[in-house]
Amino acid sequence: MPSMKDMLNDLIKVEGINTAVIVGRDGFVIDGASNGAGMDVEAVGAVISTGIGTAEIMGRELQVGTMSQGMVEYNNGIIVMGLLGKDAVLACVADTKANLGNVRYQIKKRSPEIQAAL
Repeated sequence: MPSMKDMLNDLIKVEGINTAVIVGRDGFVIDGASNGAGMDVEAVGAVISTGIGTAEIMGRELQVGTMSQGMVEYNNGIIVMGLLGKDAVLACVADTKANLGNVRYQIKKRSPEIQAAL
């Protein structure tokens, strides 16, 4: 089985993805990779845990079930997050021109292997 670092490095080779971070629910970065686009992996990790918690509360309050994946679009990038069990989150930062269907697919496809490595 490849290491988590290898799996994250493969993920940032997907067209449009420039950062991939595994974050514990406590906000600490477990591992991360960036293509050098000036992204601070530690800073990404620090805010992901809070964002996921808020998204889960929103789903619960709106009675739409449990969260499996979330996406937030900004002017200069897109963040796609997927749960890795109950203790970790995989977050990817993508370009605004990225094929979002492929980004979401790649995260969903690769998450079981990454989760198994935790």
